[in-house]
Amino acid sequence: MRILGSIFVLLALVCNQAFAISLINRDEIKAAQHYGEKHAHMEWEEFLLPWISYEEKTPRLNEFSEKAYLYTKFLLIATDAREKRLKGVSPQLEDSEDILTNYNGYLTFSVTLYGSQEKFGQNAIVTLKQGDASIKAYQVVIPPLAEKMAKSTEKPTYRLQCYVYFLEKNIVYDKPVILSISTKDKQKHNFYFDFAQVR
Repeated sequence: MRILGSIFVLLALVCNQAFAISLINRDEIKAAQHYGEKHAHMEWEEFLLPWISYEEKTPRLNEFSEKAYLYTKFLLIATDAREKRLKGVSPQLEDSEDILTNYNGYLTFSVTLYGSQEKFGQNAIVTLKQGDASIKAYQVVIPPLAEKMAKSTEKPTYRLQCYVYFLEKNIVYDKPVILSISTKDKQKHNFYFDFAQVR
């Protein structure tokens, strides 16, 4: 019996370390709700800043900078709390638990890409690179046509907003990852994330 108890304690410690961003308890839910309410009036980009990664070849940040957001469970709950606060409603524990249920088992990214062709995102190949492993996306949601931007003297002309889902069970959370997207225009878009730096 003593051995069995020791095994459970050891498993709990290992799981808490290896899946730091995948597990969330009530204290973390309250902390995420508090973060969302406290920063409700921040500009959206500023609110998301701790969860953003810019494309690794970005020479300077401007309106055409490609970026990816890692939607951790903390951020999902904080975002919901922010939206509720802006509507004058208090976030409830049940709402946050519903959000966790909806995204349970998935690692989610939102990505903004730019290109010079309307169909540059078609048949994009999306992987998550972690060490020597290359993990295929479970689901990729990319519109068939990119959105045409207002006329500009600079390129690119088209913007694409897409969402990518990976199965959490395939991810090791104590190692950084690179989200890699290869598009039809023969461009590779890489975004680096270090889980240890993200809530």
